[in-house]
Amino acid sequence: MSSKLGLILSLIFVALFFAFGVDLLAVQNGYTNLMYTANDIAYTIAKNGKLDEALILGFKKQFKVDFECVSNCAGAKGELVVFIISKDVEVALISNRPITLSIKRSAIFGYYD
Repeated sequence: MSSKLGLILSLIFVALFFAFGVDLLAVQNGYTNLMYTANDIAYTIAKNGKLDEALILGFKKQFKVDFECVSNCAGAKGELVVFIISKDVEVALISNRPITLSIKRSAIFGYYD
């Protein structure tokens, strides 16, 4: 009888570990998607050679991320712009609120001209 009780209790821990693993996979998937999005945004900035409000609104609408320009937002061709993008990820077990993932990247204005 005690072995059946031990099996039942151990299955609870296995279920919790499985749920925690699923949450970690969700966070890793969100971070990977954010990295690819940051690369796309950096390429677009480098190709356009400018960063204006229309481009920022396009990023927010197309990629569904929060865009924040950190430095040199209205730079000239050949200058470096630094930006941060962030996105919320829903998890079940790690936190009862969405986790905000952020990535800081840079691009050079007009690099692909």
